[in-house]
Amino acid sequence: MSVAAYRSLAPYAFRQWRRLLTIGVLTLLSSLAVALQPWPMKVLVDYALSGIPVPDAVGGALARFGIEVGPVVLIVGAGAASLGIFALNSLLDVGLTWSWAVAGQRMVRELAGDVFGRLQRRSFRYHQQQPVGDSLDRLTSDTWCVYQMTDGLLISPAQQLIMLGALGVVAWQLNAELAVYSLLTAPLMAWATVKFGNPLKRRARLAREARARLVSFVHQTLSSIPVVQAFATEHRNWDRFHALAADSVAVSQRGALVTSHYTLVTGLIAVSGTALIVYVGGRQVLAGALTIGGFMVFLAYLRTLQGAAEGLIKLYGALKPVEASIDRVLEVLRSGEDEVVERTGAIARVASAAGPRGAIRFEQVTFGYVPGRPAVESVTFEVRPGETVALVGATGAGKSTLASLVARFYDPWSGRITLDGHDLRDVRLAELRAQIALVFQESFLLPLSVAENIAYGRPEATREEVVAVARAANADEFIRRLPEGYDTVLGERGATLSGGERQRIAIARAMLKDAAVLILDEPTSALDGWSEAPILEAVEVLRAGRTTLIIAHRHSTVRQADRVLVLEQGRVVEEGTPAQLLARGGTYARSMGLQESRSQLPAEVAA
Repeated sequence: MSVAAYRSLAPYAFRQWRRLLTIGVLTLLSSLAVALQPWPMKVLVDYALSGIPVPDAVGGALARFGIEVGPVVLIVGAGAASLGIFALNSLLDVGLTWSWAVAGQRMVRELAGDVFGRLQRRSFRYHQQQPVGDSLDRLTSDTWCVYQMTDGLLISPAQQLIMLGALGVVAWQLNAELAVYSLLTAPLMAWATVKFGNPLKRRARLAREARARLVSFVHQTLSSIPVVQAFATEHRNWDRFHALAADSVAVSQRGALVTSHYTLVTGLIAVSGTALIVYVGGRQVLAGALTIGGFMVFLAYLRTLQGAAEGLIKLYGALKPVEASIDRVLEVLRSGEDEVVERTGAIARVASAAGPRGAIRFEQVTFGYVPGRPAVESVTFEVRPGETVALVGATGAGKSTLASLVARFYDPWSGRITLDGHDLRDVRLAELRAQIALVFQESFLLPLSVAENIAYGRPEATREEVVAVARAANADEFIRRLPEGYDTVLGERGATLSGGERQRIAIARAMLKDAAVLILDEPTSALDGWSEAPILEAVEVLRAGRTTLIIAHRHSTVRQADRVLVLEQGRVVEEGTPAQLLARGGTYARSMGLQESRSQLPAEVAA
């Protein structure tokens, strides 16, 4: 992991500098409290139980308060001091925990916000290739890496160094020889940490990826419940789930094995160091060079010193698994430039003083989703302001691709597309998309209220405006029949509504946006004739006064168009009004003739 990777996340930590400063002060006070903790034991063992005379300074201080030094007084004093030091240390720990929790959660929230914002701006192509579960895992789990990184690089090292400094000085004053021996295990700890560091990182990344695959599969399955149940694939999905879960568990177990080996080695080193101190210190007690109480105080310090030194050295190993999450977060934040990039100096407004006009022009546009395989090639046509143009053709002919290019979900490989004379690449994305309203074949509704779904593109709209567009879209009547009317919260993707109802809400949403350009991507293809009629009426109202592109197969939808473009294999092969194309007897006429013939078949045959 390069220093640059850590530097990229450092601003999220340093924005919490006030909290971090508070943590530093509390850590210093806590270290001093820890340094005092063993001393009541020395008073108890040496002065109260062993009969060693108390220092004159202590005896004189007690005498000033009229307290006569004796075993009972020393025992009570040692107990009271232990309780007081414990209470002080507990209060400091509460302050530390609270301050660090607040600072850490704010770091994570800000990083998660940036990752979420970046994911929203990524292109359609990225999200088509990236499993949703993996993106969710990066957003909800991997973003905690900034918390762990700050702890591992700043908070924990500061705490351990302060503890080592405070206790090291006291331990040196208590017994310099034992203090030197207590540091002998540090090089061995460092070796073990470096030895296990990279395997820990590899196992952590594999565990993250295995979990992301499992989450992605669960998300995809639950999002496709109607298909799963219709094709009775529950058992097969169950087997797949268990296979992915078993893989995730196996990877975690292998990671746990590496971690346990690391813990075993470092534990043996720490115990060996303690054994050495016990041997040397025990000989000093027998020789009279060290009191029993002093030896017990040093042993208490030793455990704390070893813990601090071990924690400081283990930070390298502890950061290795975190690096896997840092890599995954930075893959999102540092991902290569999107296919759609806003140019520096892009214009903020396309509209003239009279308002948006909506003239669209394609000039020799070529584009594809896979290098070397164009979906549309050398396409040139123009849509005049207020005109309705239908794009028709077989599946895969390039109709939806052209619509996606107008909304600038992608940029063409060659050629250009203009809106009111401006190259789309010279217009700010927010300004461009503010002038385009889309109604997709599948209505994308959110688990919000009906009113919020309609006002999704204009959240400041009044309830009166929402109701007005719902009426225009033939949606008001069924909305009012819902349990809470416009305040009814819809199920995910509008699952609590019929297809026609969802589509009418989508049309109302587009109406409320009041954009200059309207794109309708097969708005009635999934509906029957009964459901189609009110949709077509709503579309007729919606497209009035707007430049409209309709992607359609049905003659009932196409006949609303002023002009039709027929596409075959990414090229425009016919152009004209619906009547002109029918009269020519070409591809369009044959397609419409087939539909007409099918509509005249008996219902049981046509079905």
